[in-house]
Amino acid sequence: MSKEIQQIIEKATSLPPGEKAILATVVDVAGSGYRRPGARMLIDKNGYGVGTVSGGCLEADVLTRAKKVLETGASTVITYDTTADENSVFGLGMGCRGVVRILLETISTDSFFVNYTAELLSKRLPFTVATLINSESGQSPGRRLYFDEYGTASTDFGEAETNELVGKIRLAFIEKQTGVERFGCGEVFVETIRPPLELKLFGAGFDALPLVGFAKEVGWRVAVVDHRPSYANAERLPGADEIRVGGVHDLPDEFFADENAVAVVMTHNYERDREILPRLLRSNFPYVGALGPKKRAAKILAEAGETFSAEQLAKLHAPIGLDIGATTPESIALAIVAEIQAVLANRAGGFLRERRGSIYGRNE
Repeated sequence: MSKEIQQIIEKATSLPPGEKAILATVVDVAGSGYRRPGARMLIDKNGYGVGTVSGGCLEADVLTRAKKVLETGASTVITYDTTADENSVFGLGMGCRGVVRILLETISTDSFFVNYTAELLSKRLPFTVATLINSESGQSPGRRLYFDEYGTASTDFGEAETNELVGKIRLAFIEKQTGVERFGCGEVFVETIRPPLELKLFGAGFDALPLVGFAKEVGWRVAVVDHRPSYANAERLPGADEIRVGGVHDLPDEFFADENAVAVVMTHNYERDREILPRLLRSNFPYVGALGPKKRAAKILAEAGETFSAEQLAKLHAPIGLDIGATTPESIALAIVAEIQAVLANRAGGFLRERRGSIYGRNE
C-alpha cells in the first residue's frame, strides 16, 4: 500500500464534523499514464489537495470539476483521452498517449469507506472493494461492496447484485488483484488494498538511521529491534513505529508471522546474526536482507544446525541491496530500500530504458 492512501485517510478522518471533501480515484488506465489505478487525491472545500492522480497535468482540471461535485453531491466518472492528440484534453498537453478514468465523489468523517479503511489499516488487515464506475441502467457511480478475510463486510448493492459480485471480489482478494471488471450492464473497479509494508530492522546503529528515514518516506511501517537501550530508544529513532529492546529470542512468534513484512539485519555482530538469520528464514517474511559478504551468510547458515528449503534460502539477500555503488550509510539505505521494492514487485532492478514493453509490467 502506498503512503498516499495513509495520508488521505488521516486527512479525511480529521475533517470537521459535517464538512465534506472530494475523493478523486484513478479507476482505469489504458495506454500510457503517470499514475496507475488506485491512485488517489483528496480535495477539501478550500481546494487543498493530498495525493495526486497524475504527474501534475490533470490536477488543475480535476480541482475545477471537484468544486462542481462538492456543490451537487453527485458522484461522477470523468475521462481524459489523449490517444489521438496529446493536446486534445482541454489544452492540457499531457504528454502521455492514454485514456484515464477518474471517479469523483464526496466523503466525510461519516463515510463508511473512510472509517472501514482506517480500521483495517490500523489492524494491518487487507481488504478488497468493488466500486461501481459505469452503469448502463443509469445508476450513479460510487456504490461499493467490501470484502475482507471474514467475508462480505458491507454492501450498497442489492442481494442479486451482491451475489453476482462476491465471486469476483473473493478471487481478487485471494490473488491481490486490482482492475476493472464487467458487472451486469456496467463496470466495477475492483481494488485490493493491503496494509503498509513493515520493515523489521534488527540493529539500531548509525547506519540504521537513514534506512528508517527512507522506509518512512515511502510509507512503510518500521519496527526496530536492538539489545542496547542506549541505541533502541525514541530519541535516536523518532521515525520508528515500534522499538523493542532485546534479542531475537525475546520476540513472540506473532512478530515473525506477518506476510506483509520484510526483515533487514544490520547488527554488525556475528554471534547475534547467528541467532537472527535462521529465525528469519523460518518466518513468513518474503524478503530477508543482511549486511556482509556471501561467505559470512553461508557460514552462519552452515553453523545453524538445521536444513533450510530452497524457498527459504531464495528469500535471503546477502550482501544486501542493489548494485548502485553505494558506500555511505545514506546510499546503502537507498540501495536496500530499492532492492526490497524490486523484489516485492518481482523486478530485476535494472535500467528502465532497457526494459521491453510497459514499465508497469503489462505486455504492451
